[in-house]
Amino acid sequence: MATNGKKLAKKTSNSERGKCVDGNWAAAHISYRTNDCAYIFPITPSSPMGEEVDAWAAEHKKNLWDQELKVIEMQSEGGAAGALHGALVSGALATTYTASQGLLLFIPNMYKIAGELLPTVIHVASRALAGEALSIYGDHSDTMLVRGCGWAMVSSFSVQEAHDMAAVCQIATLNSRVPFLHFFDGFRTSHEVNKITLVTDEQLRELLPYDKIEEHRQRGLSPMHPTQRGTAQAPDVFMQMVESSNQNYNQVESHIEKAMQDFHRITGRKYEPLEYRYYGTTQPRVAIICMGSGVTIINGTLRHLKNESTCLIAVRMFRPWNWKRFCDTLPKSVTRVAVLDRTREGGSQGEPLYLDVCTSLMQGNRRDVFIAGGRYGLGSKDFTPRMVAAIIQNMLRKNEADIQSPFTVGINDDVTKLSLPLGRPLNILDESVTQCVFWGFGSDGTVGANKEAVKLIGNYHEDMSVQAYFEYDAKKSSGWTISHLRFSPSVSIEAPFRVEEGMADYVACHNESYVQANKFDVVKFCKRRGNFFLNTTAASIDDPAKRIEALEHLVSPKILRTLAMKNINLYIMDAQALSRKYGLAGRINMVCQTVFFRLSNVVPLMDAVALLKAAIKKAYGHKGDEIVKKNIDLLDAVVNDPNTLIKVDVPESWKKLQAGNDANKSFEERHGRLIDDEKVRKFMVDIVDPVTRLEGDDIPVSKFLENHLLGGVMVPGTTRFEKRNPNPSGRIPKWNMDNCTQCNQCVFICPHAAIRPFIVTKDEMQNAPFPVQFETLKATGAEFGGKRYAIRVSPLDCTGCNACVEACPEEPKALEMQSIDIDKKENEENWNYAFNLPERGDLIEKSTIRGSQFQTPLMEFSGACSGCGETPYFKLLTQLFGQRMVIANATGCSSIWGGSFPSNPYTVSKKTGRGPAWANSLFEDNAEYGLGMFVAMRHRRERLQNLVHDYVHIMELKDASEKTEKENELVHLLTDWLEACNEKSDKCTVLFDKMKPLFEELLDKETKPGARIPLLNQIWSDRDMFPKLSQWIVGGDGWAYDIGFGGLDHVEAFEANDVNVLVVDTEMYSNTGGQMSKATPRGSAVAFAQGGKTQRKKSIGEMFMTYEHVYVASVSLANQAQVLQAFIEADRHNGPSFVVAYAPCVQHGLRAHGLDDMVDESRFAVESGYWPLYRYNPALLQQGKNPFVLDSKKLRKDVQKFLKRETRFMKLQKNAPEIAEELFKQMNNDVNHRMELLNQKAAGYKSFEHEDDASVKVLFASETGTAARLARDFADACIHSHVADAMDDVELDDVEGTTTIFFIATCGQGAMPQNGKN
Repeated sequence: MATNGKKLAKKTSNSERGKCVDGNWAAAHISYRTNDCAYIFPITPSSPMGEEVDAWAAEHKKNLWDQELKVIEMQSEGGAAGALHGALVSGALATTYTASQGLLLFIPNMYKIAGELLPTVIHVASRALAGEALSIYGDHSDTMLVRGCGWAMVSSFSVQEAHDMAAVCQIATLNSRVPFLHFFDGFRTSHEVNKITLVTDEQLRELLPYDKIEEHRQRGLSPMHPTQRGTAQAPDVFMQMVESSNQNYNQVESHIEKAMQDFHRITGRKYEPLEYRYYGTTQPRVAIICMGSGVTIINGTLRHLKNESTCLIAVRMFRPWNWKRFCDTLPKSVTRVAVLDRTREGGSQGEPLYLDVCTSLMQGNRRDVFIAGGRYGLGSKDFTPRMVAAIIQNMLRKNEADIQSPFTVGINDDVTKLSLPLGRPLNILDESVTQCVFWGFGSDGTVGANKEAVKLIGNYHEDMSVQAYFEYDAKKSSGWTISHLRFSPSVSIEAPFRVEEGMADYVACHNESYVQANKFDVVKFCKRRGNFFLNTTAASIDDPAKRIEALEHLVSPKILRTLAMKNINLYIMDAQALSRKYGLAGRINMVCQTVFFRLSNVVPLMDAVALLKAAIKKAYGHKGDEIVKKNIDLLDAVVNDPNTLIKVDVPESWKKLQAGNDANKSFEERHGRLIDDEKVRKFMVDIVDPVTRLEGDDIPVSKFLENHLLGGVMVPGTTRFEKRNPNPSGRIPKWNMDNCTQCNQCVFICPHAAIRPFIVTKDEMQNAPFPVQFETLKATGAEFGGKRYAIRVSPLDCTGCNACVEACPEEPKALEMQSIDIDKKENEENWNYAFNLPERGDLIEKSTIRGSQFQTPLMEFSGACSGCGETPYFKLLTQLFGQRMVIANATGCSSIWGGSFPSNPYTVSKKTGRGPAWANSLFEDNAEYGLGMFVAMRHRRERLQNLVHDYVHIMELKDASEKTEKENELVHLLTDWLEACNEKSDKCTVLFDKMKPLFEELLDKETKPGARIPLLNQIWSDRDMFPKLSQWIVGGDGWAYDIGFGGLDHVEAFEANDVNVLVVDTEMYSNTGGQMSKATPRGSAVAFAQGGKTQRKKSIGEMFMTYEHVYVASVSLANQAQVLQAFIEADRHNGPSFVVAYAPCVQHGLRAHGLDDMVDESRFAVESGYWPLYRYNPALLQQGKNPFVLDSKKLRKDVQKFLKRETRFMKLQKNAPEIAEELFKQMNNDVNHRMELLNQKAAGYKSFEHEDDASVKVLFASETGTAARLARDFADACIHSHVADAMDDVELDDVEGTTTIFFIATCGQGAMPQNGKN
């Protein structure tokens, strides 16, 4: 929207022109240079602003005062707001970056900052607020809620404006003393890559009012000229003081206008508080009012249509709102106004911008103007030119009474009928614009390659314009990605919407599974006679006829028909095979990027090759000449070898194909055949299926109501029907039963519950769809007498992470990885068959590793990363307590893989229909949220106990002749329940199952309205409280260590709070991109700590031990028995518990195989002392025992070798080796010091002065924990022994001269336990 300033006196230097950046970078670049301090906290989508300024500070870049910006990460947005306030009253120039709920936490301090007239600019990537569900995507819900805080509010419409308005706001706030909120659309602007012109340091120096900066500094708190702030005022003066700042607010608009004029003079880019646009030749009758990126779309549509009837008023200055300026800007000829708000305020007369327009026209005596309010783009719903056309058509209806008002665009509201019908897609872009769409696979490098391509093309020559926007699946394991790219050699690209259907010149699909039936309509974007590239193994088939046959078998008939009907040029290549040929297996991004340059002609091919080769040398130079040469040779092959890229002659017969003729019909039906519940089937058909095919925009509102989703309620267990095949490696484990000891450790570790043990009868084994492949062993254990044991893997749910193979304790292994294609159909059918066999977990005690894994996991097939270190803990919780479990889940990774609509991995038992009840509130309040659940349910249960007690008492007073046999039986069961109601087990649930049919028979079903409800009916109404519920509060370290710590501490502080807390510690904010938390260890170079964290990790477990009534455990998947024991002990503990679990994460950068090494990494962390294992059990105090048990006493490996296994540590060694060496040295000291203290805590000496004086040594080797418990009990009872130790924790010399007693429980077929092998 800025005017071109080429003819003005001052020009931007060439070195600052044409920078390809996103909106976050653009705003942060100004902010960094014009402030002293930044107080940050990660929240999507504003986090990259904090990451950028932190990285620049780590690189020692200077601001305008020749200092590095001081960047401080706080524990929460509320903390950032308080710190910002403190910096401002100290006379510093300070800023912050936030969004959504984060901005709401700023509100108290925003009022303070405004009241004290402290100049500052905070930058907001505006985002939806969590209501019925979390949405991390963009709209104006957050910014509109703070409009009453007294801050000036300025909206940016584009990436260029995010840069420019950051400067304008900084100038205006200093001049006015009124704080400014600068906002732009989250994701649509914050993450869009575009080519902008930078404001230089020289220009900023000329623009900034240094006299006002000096005044601000002199107003700062100082004992040199002491003042007092923040006093308490009485009614006699408070109002006058509030009104005393009116003058400042009255002048804000003139300061903004002056700042924009100065900015125009210096840079040549012109802006106004309200922008008027009209492209007709007469006078407009209709005006559209809007702000944010939607302005650019409306402007482009009106310009394209050369619309005579409609004009645009773009609101850049939202606060202060000047009704007179608005009325003066609105042409007198306008009689109808459409006001667009990107937010919804339920129950109001209208949304904020609409209300401002209404009051302005009333004040301006323009009551004859008809005003229609509209909502658009909530949660980043795409806003497109055809929606603008629909709004215009609505406003031009002949009669005002026929105009839809209020209205919505972008959805099909068939319930309240507010939505406007849309016409065909409308192309408003210049013919010179090339539009491209790329379908990628999570972690395949497509997005990264496209970002690099945009920079290469954008920098190709000065006038080249570029735009890029990226969409991502919520699934963390192998989700889809879509890249929308636009290029033009001659015009600027102002199109903040996705490439629309039928408009892409080039479409690429880098994953051949996407073209299969019931997947994605990947060619819908492609224009007639456009180019479509498919990466497929079919390209390796030499015979053209067989190649066509393979494509017809692979590709959906709908796609084949579209290719033929639209005369699309089809190109194929086997990128995987080609990359393997050149020694770069799996690295297909360079191959596919080269194909793009070869087919798109965006840049002359030879120029593109030169650019790519330069990029290869820059990206891979540090890996050595050999890697560089392989990449260049691969690039040359794609460019020069005619056999690598094949143009397919599309057969005429494809035009006659219909979706109903699909040879892959079984693929479409595969999911449906698994569903046996009609409610679930309807949900899958109406909601899940279209969302999975990326057609969720088309689902009408009525379908959500029909499926009972009002209020955000979700159907359980939907992930089992998705069958996503999220396996980039193409390998799954194969069971070798001859080596198997039935220990189930492989099952325990599986992050996605895709490998399971089954206990089957001989008949079931023989009735399997493919009995030859359905291998079984005789099940060990008397409880399984006569039955068979089998391990099955779900080929369409396994992610190929290798964890199960690593966890197998046998030599040789009982599992090995093999191609997923081997016996794929047989394995799939056998899995489905076994999955639906009767559950038999109740035959075995679940307190051992082996027994726990026969329990059906009630958390399965989540969207977590392949090899995720979090999910095995959650899965185990559901196996132990799932049917009586309530979960409060903090926002973070675990709420995204655990609750991304419409995928719900939490499921129910086939036998009982029960399962975990899961809910998420916010990030910061999860402990309080879970406590609220617990207190409410305990109160309800106490009421139930009282009612049951009263009923039993009444029935006991009755004569035997007055009671039926059924009543006697129910009283007997209720009496048993009263005795067992506080027992932490499934006993109460079992009793209720026996009572249920009796209740249903005895209940009074004829109760009249107004009559007293019978006692039995009152009991029945609280029947959900019969089970002994297990309340779990779960989340990540960002919640527990930082933003939620205050609430967590409050919950743990009170002994009466019988709740369990599980913290999966990834040692960073994994979900928002890997930023530092107080769990981040010293020496780690992560986002918000790019220079390396200098502070050691917070010892949160030891902190909670000081309360003495809290059960505390530190666990790791390296020791499965200890994890199991800790979970069981935590649940049994009467009082609060706290379990912190080590969770390797993809953000750690495990070398060299990523999370495929998750199990080995966990073991190394424990054996090096990096992650200690311990349990603090207050119950032992009551028995006169030491409550602290150290489960990992010996350092077997060097912690510095552990650090070298992870990129988060090695990055610092590469960038700052001297700092890294010092921090790693301190880390080593930290580990040794901590282990020394923990060993002292565990010592618990008896009558002898030192443990060496003990004449009896007790050692154990235990895989499941049973032998360890017996050994410890024996050691506690024996007055001559010290504490029991694992055999591997002691040296042979340590037992010399003592009586040594061994407790050894061999596993499986007599194998030695892991902690006794060495």
